[in-house]
Amino acid sequence: MTTLQNLSPDCKLVALFIFWVLSAFPQLSAENAKQLMTDACENELRQRKQNALWASQVERRIAGHVYREQEIDTIGGAVHRLLSVDGHDPSPSELKQDNDRLHDLRENPKARLTLKKNREAEETKVDDLLHVIPDIFLFEDQGKLGGMERLTFVPNPAYKPATYEELAHALSGVVLVDLTEKRFARFSGTLTQPVSFGHGLLGHLNKGGMIEVNRVRLSPGLWGTNLFRTDFGGRFAIFKNISKHLDETRNDFEPVPPDTDIQRALEKIAHKSAIFSQKTQGDIERSHESEKAL
Repeated sequence: MTTLQNLSPDCKLVALFIFWVLSAFPQLSAENAKQLMTDACENELRQRKQNALWASQVERRIAGHVYREQEIDTIGGAVHRLLSVDGHDPSPSELKQDNDRLHDLRENPKARLTLKKNREAEETKVDDLLHVIPDIFLFEDQGKLGGMERLTFVPNPAYKPATYEELAHALSGVVLVDLTEKRFARFSGTLTQPVSFGHGLLGHLNKGGMIEVNRVRLSPGLWGTNLFRTDFGGRFAIFKNISKHLDETRNDFEPVPPDTDIQRALEKIAHKSAIFSQKTQGDIERSHESEKAL
């Protein structure tokens, strides 16, 4: 008797259903998996050319503390304002430090130029990586997960990475691709080997480091990153814009005009801060009046 004949009626039904699902949704070949990644990378590059800008609420977890910020994308780099620390209003010293930073950004052209140059350098590296990701890795299809295609990836031994590509080339992990719009929905990778940059002169990373990125659909054809985590051991001077230990989430995305510059973002932040300060002062005054009434 065959294995299927030995199963109970209920188990037979389940087994037949699984067989039907696997037959109806065959796994992609290695060539098709690579093509899906190529399509996803091209769609990411296409969005980046649109220069879509967003405002969002960001939570950063650093050294045991949770910092909540308002962040506004601009053509010259992201501008952010501290809103709370560990769920409470910033202390006077934290608020002064944040105000001083924003004041310097508003009044100091050199500070704005530095922010813009850092953004441009970061954008260039991301664009370059998106162009080579289909070749850096070997992909294997693991089937569908809801409306996503689940692919695993390992370094492609035939690919010779440039210095700035060595970190990515050493990763192995999983990527989820949204099949409706062919966009990256999740990327999770782990360093399966140590990495040296410039024979160690430019830095090194230890085996076991990880990176995790989650992206969400904000509107048709436009996606944004709502989770970004890194945990690397070692040092790397070449990637100044990547933190070794980063844990941040974003929500409450709102589109902003595509020509928004740093000055306009600072004005918007100052306006919201003034409204917040007025409300806070009103709450304090009402509290004092209640205490007098008692």
